[in-house]
Amino acid sequence: MPDAMKRYFLFLLIVSFSHRSLLAFGQAPDNPLSVAPSENVSYDPASFATELHRIAGVLQKKPSANEAAQVRDSLPQNWTVSTPQRTYSISSEPLQKLLASQDQKDRDKAQIWLNHLAAEVDSAASSTALLPDPHQARSELDRILAKPQFAAVHPPGASELLRRRVVAWLFRMLDKLFGGMSNHPFLGKSLFWLIMIGGVVCIAFWLFRFWSRRERLQALQPSELLTVTRTWQEWIRMAREAASRGDFREAVHSSYWTGIVWLEDAGVVPRDRTKTPREYLRMLSDPAPGELSPRPVHREPLAKLTSGLERIWYANLGATPEDFQDSLRQLKALGCQWE
Repeated sequence: MPDAMKRYFLFLLIVSFSHRSLLAFGQAPDNPLSVAPSENVSYDPASFATELHRIAGVLQKKPSANEAAQVRDSLPQNWTVSTPQRTYSISSEPLQKLLASQDQKDRDKAQIWLNHLAAEVDSAASSTALLPDPHQARSELDRILAKPQFAAVHPPGASELLRRRVVAWLFRMLDKLFGGMSNHPFLGKSLFWLIMIGGVVCIAFWLFRFWSRRERLQALQPSELLTVTRTWQEWIRMAREAASRGDFREAVHSSYWTGIVWLEDAGVVPRDRTKTPREYLRMLSDPAPGELSPRPVHREPLAKLTSGLERIWYANLGATPEDFQDSLRQLKALGCQWE
């Protein structure tokens, strides 16, 4: 072949190779999969989240197995993320394993993994931005603790520290004492029974003092109840004075007690003002000692006096002059001659 022909073919070969290289170079930026393997580049949280979203966007286009392999080869072994607090190293191994699979479902899982990690990075970045300045937080804390309600809050003083040390020393001594008894069973049993006997003696002494004090209190109580010194004549005078001023309720009340005091003076009922009106009436309704039947001479007038007292004094139904006159008639029926 002539030299001119050889030079012509060599020229065509060089031109063709240069044309293809220029085409490949011009198309490289538009192809998201043609990314050279990156080294361990340091990111901040915002740029790292952007990188994760970019890779997730590539996987969202459903790349083929070869294209997914290109994305896998472009990943670094670890992403280095720097924050003001510290620096983190995040491994890309889980993502590489998913991208190495021939199954489209694994590549979908890789996209989900990327979106989840990006969401976590965004959340951490936003929470970090909300954190207050440490110096400002310290100043705010000092301002709060300077308020009057926190004036009593202070570190333990010398006396408190001494008390704590004494208590700690006692606990250590007790621990040594009871811990060493495991080597001396007889001494341990002796101490146990000594404590038990001491406890029983203390309880018996407390019970003795309790019962002796109770007996002294009972001995001081009077054997007989004190009675009211007002006579039946004073009661009837009070009844007539109340009636003269129109207070017939009090007049009926005083008339009843006129009859009770008169019965006490006559020995029909005992001098015991703790009895209720019904109990006084029941005493007259039951036979007296040595008698077969009760004496109606006192029971019937007292029953009417009691009924009037309950209706007028306790039920507070009001009293009239006729009620007072009826009370006086029942007193005469009892045998009380008040005139």
